[in-house]
Amino acid sequence: MAARKVTPKPSRRDRPAPARTTGGSPSTPTVEPAAPPESGKRYRPLPTGMHGLDPELVKRDQRERLRNAMVELIAQKGYQAVRIVDLAKLARVSQPTFYSLFGDKEELFVSAYDEVAGRTYRAVIEAYGSDDSNADRLLVALRAYAELAAAEPEAMSLLVLGAFGAGPKALEHRSGSLEVLERNIRAGRDGRPAGDGGDLTVRVILGGIREVTAARLVRKRESELPQLAGELSAWASSYPRHVAPALLAPSMGRRAASDSRVVPASERARRAEGRLPSGRSDLPREAIVANQQERIVDATAAIVAEKGLAALTIPEIARRASVSHQTFYDIYPSKHDAFLGAQKVGMHQALTMGVQAWEAQMPDWPRAIAAGMRAVIDYVVSEPAHAHLSIVDGFGASPETIQTRDQILSAFATYFDPGYEQPPKGVKVPPIAAEAVVGGCWQVLHHYIENDRIGELPGAAPQMTYMLLTPFLGPKRAAKVALLPVPGAKPPPQAGGDESA
Repeated sequence: MAARKVTPKPSRRDRPAPARTTGGSPSTPTVEPAAPPESGKRYRPLPTGMHGLDPELVKRDQRERLRNAMVELIAQKGYQAVRIVDLAKLARVSQPTFYSLFGDKEELFVSAYDEVAGRTYRAVIEAYGSDDSNADRLLVALRAYAELAAAEPEAMSLLVLGAFGAGPKALEHRSGSLEVLERNIRAGRDGRPAGDGGDLTVRVILGGIREVTAARLVRKRESELPQLAGELSAWASSYPRHVAPALLAPSMGRRAASDSRVVPASERARRAEGRLPSGRSDLPREAIVANQQERIVDATAAIVAEKGLAALTIPEIARRASVSHQTFYDIYPSKHDAFLGAQKVGMHQALTMGVQAWEAQMPDWPRAIAAGMRAVIDYVVSEPAHAHLSIVDGFGASPETIQTRDQILSAFATYFDPGYEQPPKGVKVPPIAAEAVVGGCWQVLHHYIENDRIGELPGAAPQMTYMLLTPFLGPKRAAKVALLPVPGAKPPPQAGGDESA
């Protein structure tokens, strides 16, 4: 059945002070470059030189200005596009001063990330440490988080979006920080701090909150977040502390930073290395261009999945796709446009596969969601390169890729509209539930793909289906549907044990 077409749901700053001298000897001062007029007070250097300020105080101030500049520039154009010369100019420090404080851009990113994450964590923990009930503590903590995000959208953008375009050290650091946070939450929630044991609940909840936040930041609607704290709290509270043993997924380990990427070849990637016969062809021009474009996007996905976004070059794309450089430029103006093209192909194909499976099972909405989830997983497993580019690499490549991603996730969420008519008597489904469950399960896909465990995803399908359905059906009915065989798919592995939720 053909998938129906989806339309996704839709302060003036002071003038800078004159350039000043910092550090260096009196005969060879280091001159701080002038900042643009909009840089404001937060980038104004401390008076130095003959004023006799403590050099360590000056360095702390310079570090703070550079962290602020990193936050601001990532919010504007993504990590990959930020240059050290831009950071130094905005922060009003010289490039030699930058390198005296940070080894490289990635080290500055880690410092900025830690500062924002630390403040966020302290605000949430302080709010959660009240003497109220568990449900009230969760609401208060989420409200503290949401208010911080609304007040500092650029800083929160770095926390939930910016890291994904960063280098391997920054990504490893971010992954480690998130694991510590998840362990602490599991320990406070169910007393099991060591490993997830195949229970994805905490990761889904954190992922849903993160995606709801990201969507509001992308749409410049961060002021809505404090109002959503109650809905997010009600959604998170709909999940029991433990899932049934039969629903447990493969445990969520992660790949070490030193390990190389291992991306299985796909049929599309193999086709990208072929080409049409040379010489005169009876094929219409449109078919030839379509074939070349397909090979380019498939080659782009394969390169990024194997080597990372930073290693993507036009000569490598052209070589893999068996096209000339001129042919590449006839189709895409830049490698960034080729990346965007590959991202759209991957995400729209995942949506199409999920929607086709969903429509085939309607009007049985719970079974339709189960079939759609399994179809998305099957597509991801069959096309690992496109899955990696679309779900992992596309998350923070640029503002455009994040907007594309936001549109597709919104489209997925529309298929949960019938779920609001499904809850047991007396249960009200929070309006944010559809967006949150899609975001939470998307983050689970992200984790398996990022850590080269894509082949284990089919084993996680029953629990991911359970996570999608629980806020709408309640845990017992959701578990029953999740453990039913999915038409056209292999039966999920059964762990045994009590199937009740």
